[in-house]
Amino acid sequence: MSVMPLGKARSKIWVLAYFLATAAVLVPAPLIEFRYYTIPFYFLVLHCDNSDDQSWILTGILYIAVNIFSMAMFLFRPFHWDHEPGIQRFIW
Repeated sequence: MSVMPLGKARSKIWVLAYFLATAAVLVPAPLIEFRYYTIPFYFLVLHCDNSDDQSWILTGILYIAVNIFSMAMFLFRPFHWDHEPGIQRFIW
């Protein structure tokens, strides 16, 4: 999904405000994690005037791939800390 549909569907001031707000949220974030990008991505998808079926299918495949990756990391990649007993798992 490109940014071009956003520029065609919204005014230039709205697009500028979107990118400034996104930068204001992402730049001071202490970690680089997917959860910080989800809200700006949802706004991007919702405000693009996209009626192309191929883009929606590609977006759905992307969501499925990220979810499969997240579940695989949680289930099959546990780790151990020296100061904590037992198996630790990571999920965001």
